[in-house]
Amino acid sequence: MTLRTLDAAPAPERPDAAPAPRDRLRFLPELLLLLVVTLVAAVPVLTNTTPPDPLPVGAPAGAFSADRAHRHVERVASEPRPVGSAAHDRVRDYLLKEIRATGPEPEVLPALGADTSSGAALTAPVQNIRVTLPGTDPTGRVLVTAHYDSVEIGPGATDNGHGVAAMLEMIRALRSGPAARNDITFLFTDGEELGMVGAQAYTASPALGDPDRTVVLNLEARGTSGRVVMFETGAHNAALVPALGDSTPVTNSLAYEVYRLLPNYTDFTAFRKAGLTGMNFANIGTSAAYDTPQDNLARSSRSSLQDLGTTVLAATRELAADDIPAIRASSEATYFTFGGLLVRYPGGWVLPLAALSAAGFAASLWFARRRDAVRTRAVAVTAATLPVPLLAVAAAGWGAWQLVVLFRPDYTGFVFGDPYRPGMTAVGLAVVAVAVVRAWAAVRRRRCTPVELSAAVTGWLLLLAVLTAFLVPGASYLFVWPALAGAAGLALAARLPGTFRGRDAVAALAAVPAAALLVPVAVLLFATTGLALAAVPLVVVALFAATLPVLAGRRPPVRRRIVALRAASAVVTGLAVIAAGVLGDGVSEGRPAQVSLVYTVDGDTGEARWAGNGTGSHPWADAYLSGGRTALEDTFPPLREPESWRTGPARRVETPTPTLKVLSTRRSGNSRVVRVHLGAEHGAPGQLMLYADNRSGTVESLSVSGRKLPGGANRASLNGRWTWGYIYAAPPADGVDLTLEVRGKGPLRLRVLAQTTGFPDGALRGTPPPTVTWAALDSGFTVVSRRFTI
Repeated sequence: MTLRTLDAAPAPERPDAAPAPRDRLRFLPELLLLLVVTLVAAVPVLTNTTPPDPLPVGAPAGAFSADRAHRHVERVASEPRPVGSAAHDRVRDYLLKEIRATGPEPEVLPALGADTSSGAALTAPVQNIRVTLPGTDPTGRVLVTAHYDSVEIGPGATDNGHGVAAMLEMIRALRSGPAARNDITFLFTDGEELGMVGAQAYTASPALGDPDRTVVLNLEARGTSGRVVMFETGAHNAALVPALGDSTPVTNSLAYEVYRLLPNYTDFTAFRKAGLTGMNFANIGTSAAYDTPQDNLARSSRSSLQDLGTTVLAATRELAADDIPAIRASSEATYFTFGGLLVRYPGGWVLPLAALSAAGFAASLWFARRRDAVRTRAVAVTAATLPVPLLAVAAAGWGAWQLVVLFRPDYTGFVFGDPYRPGMTAVGLAVVAVAVVRAWAAVRRRRCTPVELSAAVTGWLLLLAVLTAFLVPGASYLFVWPALAGAAGLALAARLPGTFRGRDAVAALAAVPAAALLVPVAVLLFATTGLALAAVPLVVVALFAATLPVLAGRRPPVRRRIVALRAASAVVTGLAVIAAGVLGDGVSEGRPAQVSLVYTVDGDTGEARWAGNGTGSHPWADAYLSGGRTALEDTFPPLREPESWRTGPARRVETPTPTLKVLSTRRSGNSRVVRVHLGAEHGAPGQLMLYADNRSGTVESLSVSGRKLPGGANRASLNGRWTWGYIYAAPPADGVDLTLEVRGKGPLRLRVLAQTTGFPDGALRGTPPPTVTWAALDSGFTVVSRRFTI
């Protein structure tokens, strides 16, 4: 009986496996594999990152033209248009005028919208706009939606000027041809930036209609450039996704699983909760400008607008010809795009495919073991060590961002984790990830063959395929197809003679579908998570690199020193690319630093202070925040996080100040009903806020304009004090009456605040320089706070 050496020494190299040095073709199989992998990865990456050219004004009447639509963007996004502002009213009137110019008569749906989903309850007067193109024989309707309000500090050229302009152009294009089978309704929602209050008001009204006979297409933006991504679907998406075939966006069934982890919500969230199904679209490139003053006309991409309009118009036409109630009979689908093609198959295939890959890998491993192509122990040990480089890559991604912000503190101002030009830095990080994996493969190569390396990686792909099939079915496609290819490659490699030059390349067959699936997802994740969370896409990059054992070289390295030197040189190259990317993205007028700066006033003491949440850095802003750090939540409950704010002294100038007047009190046992008038003096604020100290009593409910909102605890509080809050956005000039139901015999302590966009005249010491702008959060507003007891 012969004892087999198990991973205790390098695998014996077959004499005929090492070609003669003069054989110029000795690396041909590996080169061919790398060429195929590069081409397969390049196709989806290029198509996923290159939006189409905009069509001119003279494009056919039935086509979507970004140049035609952009004229609407210029009118809609010339200035910020938050709910209640004069600019908001101007845009509403413009939309009504443009819709009427195409023929149909729009209707305005006024309502008091409310959001009680998370945090302080919020209400706002909203004015949704609806227009319907009747169908010839409708089975239901296609509901196309986009919100027309913007954030308070930015003009929202892309978010959501693009969506609104696309809808106007779509109405014109659809009206130029014959009517569709189904009704097509266009809903311009209001108040999305406040918490989807317009969409929630619509779904709570009879105007919603029958959810089973409605399909929603929502137009959004989470950046200012790039391809449009269909990133979220409702139920029964197997009947929805085919509508994307005529004009395919970037999409995959993994996208929604990622989206659920992000702190973002859209109107589509409200429609889903109301029982509707549909699809959600947005472009996500250049998130640095998202929800800031930089989302302006200068950054508005007509190519992105063309992509959005063409995609949604094609989907609208497809769904408008379908039997909409039949959609409810369909199931879920797994889908992804490759080179402009939409690949889809039933979600019911996910588990069988995972089982097939498991069976295929087990059979291939058994066959390879029988053929002496692999050693079981070598494969197992190699597989057990693969998490080491993956974890190392994740740590490198996290550490790189910490190092970058150490040298570039202005990068902390990018709320969504990406600077203006993240591309080169992302490439450098990817180089580091590949270098780490290459070093691992080279070390393992001293103890195993390339075929064993490939078998070990295929085992991990199989494990991920099975886990995702049960836990995240929409992501299973990423791993199941490479696992199947890897199992087939292992079987073929085992079947080939050891003298066959391309045996190692055949064993690495998993790299081909991995290149088609993992690489474009990594690119998409970089845009989604940003450099701040680059660890996520870097792990995907590392897993793909692991499918290419040829990176370790055809022969095992003789010395560990050589492995270390090669790895170090590759890492240094990656770091150099990272440094070039960071240095090439310096602060300028075109790429201003984003800072947090808020003008706060304690209305009881008269003290004015500047405050910043600590993100972003610029000498101009830092000069206002020179007074040290302090907690602000006790006086200003909305300024809860961070626990400690940068502050500095400020001039006290007149600004809208909140008022509260008790109108009546009616007691009943341990409870009382208190009517109050909430208002402001010295101007009109954009929001009035009311926070209750639940330690002194409990607000059971609040009623406003006939609408009852829940009380109790609806928000987190670091000091445990202000655990219930209410916000009235765009309040009437003369204030609003509220009815509070309070439990507890003692007095109820309140904080009342007035928030106003911008700073009062005379507060700043001159005009901000063009190299600084407001960050997406906690920036560019004034807040005044006062104490009251009822």
